[in-house]
Amino acid sequence: MVKNATFLALCALALSACDGGTDPTPVQESAAPAPTPTPTPTPTPTHTAFNADLPGPDETDPQALLDYWQQAVEANEREAARRAWRSDVRGGGTAPRWSNLSDITVTFGEGRAEGAAGSSYYQVPVKIAGRGVDQTDQTLAGTMTLRRVNDVPGADSGQLSWRIESIKFDN
Repeated sequence: MVKNATFLALCALALSACDGGTDPTPVQESAAPAPTPTPTPTPTPTHTAFNADLPGPDETDPQALLDYWQQAVEANEREAARRAWRSDVRGGGTAPRWSNLSDITVTFGEGRAEGAAGSSYYQVPVKIAGRGVDQTDQTLAGTMTLRRVNDVPGADSGQLSWRIESIKFDN
């Protein structure tokens, strides 16, 4: 009981020392308010709208078709990209492997031309880079093969034009 009384006396003494006055050290307010964060501007798309024409039989350079397809894929114009394929393979109903990517960039490596009886082929390394639905960077790499018929009698304009024969991805 004596311990409790001593404790209470000390508490009373401590409370009496608190006179409710001001602290001798004045609190200084900040001279300037905290800076307001500047909103980050929304990046503008780096790819322009797609408005290219599908190269026809008069275009003998396979690069014209590569440019067309690259622009179509980067602009997310799937139907335009599909028209770059040979007619007998473009009718497939599956979505392209890059259909779930955004901010797509297509690059090509050094290509090589080959000839065969009645047809020319052009093989080129291709890389498709973009952002996946989970916001991670993704890359598809492989080899694209283009084909065109070489002035074979009876060939139509689609056969005489460079068209995509296949893309074989490494991953």
